[in-house]
Amino acid sequence: MVTTLTNTNSFAVANFKREFNHFGTDTRLLKEPSILLPISCKKTISVAWKDISHLEAISNYTMFYFNNGKKLLVSRTMKDFLAKLDAELFVRVHKSFAINLNYLIQFDVKEEMFVQLKDGKKISVSRRKKKAFLEKTKNYLGTLQVF
Repeated sequence: MVTTLTNTNSFAVANFKREFNHFGTDTRLLKEPSILLPISCKKTISVAWKDISHLEAISNYTMFYFNNGKKLLVSRTMKDFLAKLDAELFVRVHKSFAINLNYLIQFDVKEEMFVQLKDGKKISVSRRKKKAFLEKTKNYLGTLQVF
């Protein structure tokens, strides 16, 4: 079966999904990784991992900060969400903060002990989380030289 690309991408994607279903492949595998966030007793929303810049723990609540500047408070602990997120992409840098390494632009773990994200926010790195942060960052970025 040959798929012809046209000017409309939706037609090509629909055709692509149809061909995968023909071979018995689940179309859920074609979607980007996401997490379900409960926003009320009966309603949840799905958010792509790539859209989350960082998380902040506030007692038994978690504040999600998104790349578009919006934020969302959810009534679950950050520990619950970190178990569902990609452990190679999200790293806990402090008792109260976890960051998405895609949004990391600068960090200093020698003097000031902070990370800076693309939106300009500076988050402190705790001494206890420093080693794990450096290991995950090294794995994520490849070869890393810390000055």
